[in-house]
Amino acid sequence: MAQVNKEIISTVRPTDVKTWLTYETMSPLGRELMKIAEELEASDEMEMSEDEIERELALRRGEH
Repeated sequence: MAQVNKEIISTVRPTDVKTWLTYETMSPLGRELMKIAEELEASDEMEMSEDEIERELALRRGEH
């Protein structure tokens, strides 16, 4: 039998900010998202797994 690789591989990819992109050249949405990302990085919050994110979204939608 083939051996199953049980290593968990995340499907969530980190954001790759282009080196030529600056705060001044970003769109207003890009600036807001960058601000949120910086706040999250500076916080003591643990990163959520993809399953935890799905559960959180379901709860916010009113699902069980």
